[in-house]
Amino acid sequence: MVAAMPPPSHLHRSQSAVTRFIRSEEIETLLERWVPEAADRRFLVRCLVEEGPLHHRGANYVVLRLMADLVRAVGADRDGEPRGEGLPIPMRLPPHLRKEATEDAEYPLRLPERAIQRLAPPGSRDFDAIVDCLADGPPQHAVANVLMVTLLHELLDRVEGR
Repeated sequence: MVAAMPPPSHLHRSQSAVTRFIRSEEIETLLERWVPEAADRRFLVRCLVEEGPLHHRGANYVVLRLMADLVRAVGADRDGEPRGEGLPIPMRLPPHLRKEATEDAEYPLRLPERAIQRLAPPGSRDFDAIVDCLADGPPQHAVANVLMVTLLHELLDRVEGR
């Protein structure tokens, strides 16, 4: 009997190795511009880097931090008022919670509508499909997508002098 070879080391990720490089407080600080309430920021941080598949937690942290570094490098205005405009992002609730919900559950982060208007006119089927693609999925995906689009929107506005 031939012993099975262990998988290459790059395929094995220990939880401690991934959680060691994730700095939740940096993501919370990143969210301050758009999410004024500390409890809401903590909830979003939990969605992004503290729950769900380990590889998504690590990937979300890395991509968001690099994008935040780019925003700082470009000099995007990060000292202004929090931006509350944008499209609400509904939470995808399991059926048993949907029945009990007294109001529509939404994430405390909005999708910048002007960013999507770069790709399709508001009210069009394409616009609606783009929003659905960005907002659908488990919290780890939906929140990351919206925050990444928010950062890209910030960068594009800055580059265009808005």
